Amino acid sequence: IMDLPTPFIFTLRDVKQKVVRLQSNNLVAETSNSDPEKLSVVPNRFVQGKQYPIILGVQGGSSCLSCGTSAQPKLQLEVSNKQIMELFEDKEQATRFTFHNIPEGSTHRFESAAYPGWFLCTSQKSSEPIHITNRMGETEITEFYFNRILT
Repeated sequence: IMDLPTPFIFTLRDVKQKVVRLQSNNLVAETSNSDPEKLSVVPNRFVQGKQYPIILGVQGGSSCLSCGTSAQPKLQLEVSNKQIMELFEDKEQATRFTFHNIPEGSTHRFESAAYPGWFLCTSQKSSEPIHITNRMGETEITEFYFNRILT
């Protein structure tokens, strides 16, 4: 069992070079020279299966990306009473926050653990919120550059 004192820090850009930033409690992908959002990332050590299951958070892990719990996934930043490090320890709550990080060469795809076949994506347009799709290879962009920041 892994001991992790603090989350890893990463940045996210789609393959069209749009940076993912926090804007009004939404993660948006925008074409700009501004710095990308610093994402807090911890592994989900309870999820078995393919690739690398991770939890993505913003604002130091006080909000985490979730697909919700309804019949259809709805991507949202969930402000919960659980910080990202508490989700790292909590097998029951962590699944809706978990994405399989699937490396493909220099890029990554992020598949929902709670909703297999649904992937994080961005719009072709700038300043649109990131969302989730099950329609691979159509108009949405599902490939990202995922870079760790060494602190």
